[in-house]
Amino acid sequence: MELTTDIYLRGTAWNRAIEDLAPIFKTRTHYMLYILAMTIGIMYDQRIEKPFEDNEEPKSVPRNVLRNNDNGKLDFIFQAAILSTTTEHLTEEERLELAFGEQTEFKKVDFLTQFANFGITKLVELIGDTPIESMENIKNFLVSTVEGRNLDIDALPDDILLDADF
Repeated sequence: MELTTDIYLRGTAWNRAIEDLAPIFKTRTHYMLYILAMTIGIMYDQRIEKPFEDNEEPKSVPRNVLRNNDNGKLDFIFQAAILSTTTEHLTEEERLELAFGEQTEFKKVDFLTQFANFGITKLVELIGDTPIESMENIKNFLVSTVEGRNLDIDALPDDILLDADF
């Protein structure tokens, strides 16, 4: 993926996450939060095109930071997102062409940033009163993701899930 501009992180959620989670993500804070938020958005298959803003100054992930740390990650993440999302109404052939072809008209970074906009709203929900509490909340969120327990079924009691006939 060719990166010709910085990625702008606009909105209240981005500003809060960057400010409150900087003690956890000390190096390349914007980049690390962008990648984590993007993968969360893809997992939920939810995008936010334009996040809520309250006249905050946008933050950015500089293109040189992306280039120096990417090593093909964004291409791989884009491929996974475009092939699995239900938020784009495309045929299988169109998805495959976007994922593996030479298509250049599709705005891949904008597409991924919309997933990140959703993901950052989830990360903001995990911010605690202290960096340790925030880190614990993020860790528990990621563990429940791996175990498949964090989506809409979290609110259900375990005995209902154990009695379900699948």
